[in-house]
Amino acid sequence: MSDLQEVLPNLDTRDYTHLFHSLEKNDIAVADLITLDPIEIARRCPLPATDVQKLVLDVTKALQDDLQEKLKQDWDIGGPAGATATAAESLDGAASSIAGPSLKTLDEKIDRALGGGIVPGHIVEVVGESAVGKTQFVLGLLLSVQLPPPHGLGRDAIYVSTEAPLSTNRLEQILKSHPAYEALEPQDRPTLDHVHAISTNDLEAQEHILRFQLPVAVQRFNVGLVVLDSVAANFRAEHETRTPAGLAERATELGKLGSMLRRVAVEHNAVVVVTNQVSDRFDELKNILRSSSPASSSPAISGPGLPSASAELRREAQSLDHQQCFFTGWGDDSEERRSQFKNPALGLAWANQISTRLVLKMESERLEYSGGNIWRDKKKSRTFRVVFAPWTSPTTAAIPYEIDMQGIVSVSENRRLEELDLPVNEEHAALLKEEFWATDDDEEFP
Repeated sequence: MSDLQEVLPNLDTRDYTHLFHSLEKNDIAVADLITLDPIEIARRCPLPATDVQKLVLDVTKALQDDLQEKLKQDWDIGGPAGATATAAESLDGAASSIAGPSLKTLDEKIDRALGGGIVPGHIVEVVGESAVGKTQFVLGLLLSVQLPPPHGLGRDAIYVSTEAPLSTNRLEQILKSHPAYEALEPQDRPTLDHVHAISTNDLEAQEHILRFQLPVAVQRFNVGLVVLDSVAANFRAEHETRTPAGLAERATELGKLGSMLRRVAVEHNAVVVVTNQVSDRFDELKNILRSSSPASSSPAISGPGLPSASAELRREAQSLDHQQCFFTGWGDDSEERRSQFKNPALGLAWANQISTRLVLKMESERLEYSGGNIWRDKKKSRTFRVVFAPWTSPTTAAIPYEIDMQGIVSVSENRRLEELDLPVNEEHAALLKEEFWATDDDEEFP
């Protein structure tokens, strides 16, 4: 137990000194004590199970007391006045739930969904299929991070590319077209001089850059935003994922990558944004195979030693296939078609490394007939959603947006209906507002 004195220096360990030699010999740390079954620890060491259980209880209680003391100290320092001030902050008339500076997208609806902006010190993933606007989203952040608080961090940005190089022409276009920048004096506007870019085409070079060069550059150039676009490209190209050994090796590498990025975000109080790709989900195929199997077609049998119906339902609810709708961003909307379901690349191993997931979806795409055999792209309906974030709640209603000259811009629902060729009668447009649906009583229709 080499780390016990470091984690809990005030814990009285006199009753457990006879356990420490065997625990340390078997590499049992404090984290193992609170996550593993005490019986399993006692069997592995081996040690008396009752003594191990007592040690686990005391360590758990000491950790809880230590956490409560730290929370009390933080509350005494910040005080309720700090919470009141936080609630009073606003961004362009919208209330913000973030204390301290945050990185804004400069779109009112999207920033409101983000709780006021992106908070430094976290790894934020922007995931979506091709052509949905992931790179456009992060390009806007490369400029807005240079603005002084409360709209930005007043710091530089680093763009690490694993696919196409940084599009400086598109950055210049956003800078000249965005109304927020046009209103600023020339000396106050963001510039491309404060955006530092580097490309990496293989995992070896990527690891060297992120482990050794990135921390030095972040400190030297006062960087507040690090973008990795995209995180999946090199892993998909170089790692074998068809065997358990290949998946385990990739999970280890993803853990190292997450640790490097998290260290940069926390130690330098910076925002780390990574874009990620998606793959198709084959839930329907698995359900068809399951329903056509002999076991599923036979009647339910109950008896001693066989799982009951409730146990089977519990096992299904605890499965990854059932729970992934809560953290992938696909499957939690009842109106969403199963054929549109996607999975963020790199699986659960990578999902455990990030603290925030933002999903950009292509809801619909239509082609317009131009004569002959020519069809041209007409309208694409895209939506933005916060799946999970530690500083704000998930987005209940997805925010429709479009890609304009100035970058990502949210659109109104009426405009979205027009784009989908669903005309809105202005005379009856008020009926779309939910406040007109409510009644004074709960009587049902006769």
